[in-house]
Amino acid sequence: MKAVLNASPLIYLGKKRKTSLLRLVFEKVLVPVEVEKEILKLYDSPEAVQLRDAIQEGWIEVERSSENKKKQIAKLFGEIDEGEAAVIALALEGHGENVIIDDAEARTAAEYFELKAHGTLYIILEAYKRNIFKSKAEVISMVNNMLRKGFYISSEVYARLLFLLDKLR
Repeated sequence: MKAVLNASPLIYLGKKRKTSLLRLVFEKVLVPVEVEKEILKLYDSPEAVQLRDAIQEGWIEVERSSENKKKQIAKLFGEIDEGEAAVIALALEGHGENVIIDDAEARTAAEYFELKAHGTLYIILEAYKRNIFKSKAEVISMVNNMLRKGFYISSEVYARLLFLLDKLR
């Protein structure tokens, strides 16, 4: 399974030093140039260090998307940023079957183009399904720590996470 990622999953998994989850969940991971630049601006941060390492190791690839495609997406969905438009454009150009974007408007845009749109919690749940996380408590602790670092989910999404955790094992 291939995925194109926006910055927020890389940032919040990176803050927890869990970027490697991406490698375990997806066969191929791509990020647009715009997302790479956004993360690497945080030069010595854990997320920037992990992204640089993953690119150097070759399991995250950086691609440039079509300027025309990005402009079309931005014109249709003015609320999304440059990185989100680039993620969707790369996926539409055949580089990924999944887009990992946390922003609700950007996910709506991806779904408009019939892409499979997921967020950071999807990665965490997939890792749990594959026994990378050993317990529900470990997953909940990670999500709670992400929330303390600025990650945002609604109470409804948090409740759904708890429900899904109970159903998975």
